Amino acid sequence: MNNIPIFDSLTHPTIDSNWILPDYPQTAGINTLTQQMHDVNIKWAFAVGIKGIGRYNDAAYIKMIRNSGNKILYPIAFYDPVNRNVKNIKESLVRLKKMGYSGIKLHPRISDFMLKGHIPNVIKIANDKGLICMLCTYPYGHNLANNITPVHVMEMLSKTDDAKVILMHSGAVRLLEYMEIGRAFRNVLLDLSMTICKYEGSSIDLDLEFMFQQFDRRICIGSDFPEYTLAKLRERFKLLSKNIDLKKKENITFRNISSFCDLNVSL
Repeated sequence: MNNIPIFDSLTHPTIDSNWILPDYPQTAGINTLTQQMHDVNIKWAFAVGIKGIGRYNDAAYIKMIRNSGNKILYPIAFYDPVNRNVKNIKESLVRLKKMGYSGIKLHPRISDFMLKGHIPNVIKIANDKGLICMLCTYPYGHNLANNITPVHVMEMLSKTDDAKVILMHSGAVRLLEYMEIGRAFRNVLLDLSMTICKYEGSSIDLDLEFMFQQFDRRICIGSDFPEYTLAKLRERFKLLSKNIDLKKKENITFRNISSFCDLNVSL
């Protein structure tokens, strides 16, 4: 049954419908996304732009979301923090807010940065300007971000003055470590996008079931569309949540994220 609505915490509709070519040609269109949402009762979603993919730029991306007429999509801008000072950070975040963005996405692998310097300031200023702040915690690659560990994440969080941040993917294979970070820092929401689908059949399934049962008030779920379909997200959630009660299911699917992000979503 698809009767429990889901807020998809991470989707990537693109301007030209392409994702990371040639693997996902013409699969990331906004119409494809909203049709999938309709098909499996994904009632709301963050639409997140990524630098260098699908002809992304701030102005064109927000225009695409606005022109679609879909009030169920909350636009998130890609934010490159490299070579910015505090004055520039404030000005650029105010600009994104005025454009109509709901939040920003920080991506250490794509922007090639570590979690130090002015990164805590970006999170604090984004909060101050009413922008949701997402931080990718999947570190595996060939640049600086490959060195990011849970210790670096905790060091950064200790400097954010309790500003809210969503930890995207929750460290992937380090899932339980990130759950403990969530216990230590009340200003974070743990996002399970990608992780919930990528590691199907592995020991991560046991960790996800444990979190659904024991940590249901601090997590949210997402597809990472187009890399995974929304039907796959629905399938995985149904399987992993079969032994938990309705209240916990609703916390995980939409109540946590709407409360954490101060979104007045209506059923």
